[in-house]
Amino acid sequence: MTKDEQRASDFIAACAKEVSAHILRYADEAGLDRSSFLVSVAAVLASSALAAQPEDQLSAASHHIQKALGLIHCLRDEADTAVASNAG
Repeated sequence: MTKDEQRASDFIAACAKEVSAHILRYADEAGLDRSSFLVSVAAVLASSALAAQPEDQLSAASHHIQKALGLIHCLRDEADTAVASNAG
């Protein structure tokens, strides 16, 4: 990863952390389940991001979102496997 990519990644992570805190406060104020509310907002944001893409960039943007979601699933699967291995 280049310095510019790392810098962008750091900004994205910081932004996500701050925005998540705001989203969770909204969930708390509404008396809603925090996890479900966060997932719902994330889905709307992802849909909005795709809708805002020019037609020629739509496929790449969609692939980027799928890759990011896949990464989360891979990390979760690895964690689940590690827990199962340690339990056995």
